[in-house]
Amino acid sequence: MFDLSWIELSFVAALALIVIGPKDLPRLFSMLSQVMNKSKRMLNDVKGSVKQLENEINISQGQDSSQWKQYLPKEIQHLPDDFTPGSLPAKVHHERRQAHIAAKEAQNNQQVSVGEEAKPHASIDAELPLPSTEAKRDNI
Repeated sequence: MFDLSWIELSFVAALALIVIGPKDLPRLFSMLSQVMNKSKRMLNDVKGSVKQLENEINISQGQDSSQWKQYLPKEIQHLPDDFTPGSLPAKVHHERRQAHIAAKEAQNNQQVSVGEEAKPHASIDAELPLPSTEAKRDNI
């Protein structure tokens, strides 16, 4: 990286030993390691931010439009396409989520079982009850 030979490195080490002294040399190395660790963390944070910004730009420009659901929080990835925010009370949403998880587990268990043919499943969301308009009025 800096193109230093072993002779040059040993000269710098001897000079540091003379100038800084044997007492303070370990403290200097610990400070240098802390600075290096902080700089690595900052570099990784910047790289992560740039990657996130790049993904957001790609989404806003319509690139990779088939993958947009992977950027949603896991709690809302399974919601139906016609879902209106605020239309379900938290309790109903929790029940639907639990039913969705149970249906996925049952489907996975069925695929794992040997000797049985996998039966085609209807959409999991189609089997779950939707709240009535009366339930919406009660929550308002």
